[in-house]
Amino acid sequence: MTDAIDDYVSAVGSALRGSARLRADMLAEIRDALVDAAESHRSDGLTAPAAEQLAVREFGSARRIASGLQEVLAVTHGRRTALLFLAVLGSQHLGTELLGRLGGWRMLWGDDRPDATYLWLARATDLFAGLALVAALGAVILLGWGLRHVGIRLGAVRLTAVLAATMVLFTVGCGVLLTVLPSSAGPAGTLAGVVGVVLPAVPVLLSARRSWLAAAGPEPSSIHDGQSWMTDQDWLPAHETPRW
Repeated sequence: MTDAIDDYVSAVGSALRGSARLRADMLAEIRDALVDAAESHRSDGLTAPAAEQLAVREFGSARRIASGLQEVLAVTHGRRTALLFLAVLGSQHLGTELLGRLGGWRMLWGDDRPDATYLWLARATDLFAGLALVAALGAVILLGWGLRHVGIRLGAVRLTAVLAATMVLFTVGCGVLLTVLPSSAGPAGTLAGVVGVVLPAVPVLLSARRSWLAAAGPEPSSIHDGQSWMTDQDWLPAHETPRW
């Protein structure tokens, strides 16, 4: 293999943002397709360097290939964010319901009764959590089979990232208030409650950030125009089209 295939694969890979495992699988498939195409051209009588240069040119510009692959990476991350958010929010909602049915409010309030403001905040939090669950489920569906029918792949990923981050921050804020407002919880109980509310939100926020970055597109400065096959010219159809 000459520098042409190595440089091409490196140019595509350096522009991608997202899962390292998925990026490695994509680049391996590109490399295999280029090697197969070059071998086919060599069997037609071309020298090895010429065959590999032609295989690279037939495959298409590195910028265009990276853009298409980045969209796949973005959708993958968006779906993961939606599933994680659905799992975290669903488990917290079920845990809160179970705690209420088992008399957990007495652990927080003791012999006191929650005031009207606290009860209103609790009901508002439950309502918002229910709406957030519906939104998360909708994002999972949209980023799955729904994308076959709509053309907003990157827009859907960005929306999922923003909604997940916004909703989880709101639910965390409400959860912290519901934990610290009771007068009988005590420092240890309050700290445990706050940690239990905040800790599960961290993976969701990190996943939302990764989804947003992945949906921003390939790294613009990673693909240089010094090689003709790296630009957005129209080449011949690829000898073999990768499948992702």
